[in-house]
Amino acid sequence: MERHGFEKIPLYEQRPPEIKERRRRWMELAKHRDGPISESRAHFADPTAAAAEVERLARELGADEVGIARLTPIMIDDRVDLSHDYVVCVVVGEDYGKALEGPRAIESESTRVYLRCAEISTALAERIRAMGYPAVAHHNGASEIQAIPAMHAAGLGELGKHGSLIHPRLGASHRPGFVTTTLQLTAGAPLLFGVQDVCLSCNLCANNCPGDAIPRDEFVLTEGVRRWLTDVEKCYVYSRLRPQYCHICVDVCPFVHKANRDPLKKERFKRYTAKRKKAGYKTPAWFPEEESEILKD
Repeated sequence: MERHGFEKIPLYEQRPPEIKERRRRWMELAKHRDGPISESRAHFADPTAAAAEVERLARELGADEVGIARLTPIMIDDRVDLSHDYVVCVVVGEDYGKALEGPRAIESESTRVYLRCAEISTALAERIRAMGYPAVAHHNGASEIQAIPAMHAAGLGELGKHGSLIHPRLGASHRPGFVTTTLQLTAGAPLLFGVQDVCLSCNLCANNCPGDAIPRDEFVLTEGVRRWLTDVEKCYVYSRLRPQYCHICVDVCPFVHKANRDPLKKERFKRYTAKRKKAGYKTPAWFPEEESEILKD
């Protein structure tokens, strides 16, 4: 911010009222991440039965997908001592159709889904505590969990070149929330369906990134997983220091339809990428009110 002459972040300062209210709400939910634990403890036949009940509760509360991983240090923020054994990952999908409406609609959808994740994880942690086990919610309001390693280990998808986790049905258009607990659960395993191999030759996200923040070929290996390291400083010039929300790398990812073969998502993907081509691959996203001028034939 200092280097570019900003005292405040333009994106945050120019958000519409509904987005500011959602942010206020998930910050409010942070006060309820933890709470009293019931003295009456529920008993399960085994960790698999406990995991099934937790997944049932999460879906009942509104999660589209649920995964469980044994909590390891790579999933926890630096200098945080989190004495729980498992992390429950809840995922809510985004409406990909919002990509066709421009960055304001995309941001509104992302904050709506982030709030749902905060609500679901808060309620799920409360349900687990009511069963007599410690449980803490982690979401945009407050979290000690590193999302990608937890979700990867829980079997919710593969890591893409753009740095987001790709789910076989939801693509990269989703948001997470988490609950950590001492309740003994059966953990999932990483889900591999070819994403990382496709990313080796696919450069759609790198070609479209306004800040050239996504590397084309260079990656590192972490526990056997390829990680293409986004240049965060280059990314933030476009994703935070402008009033428009930037979500382009996710929205141009072909895995929105590639694995699930959803014809509606494929049709929307083609329409969106056609708009990107007209606007210019490395231009920032457009405002809907400018569309007739920017995307004119």
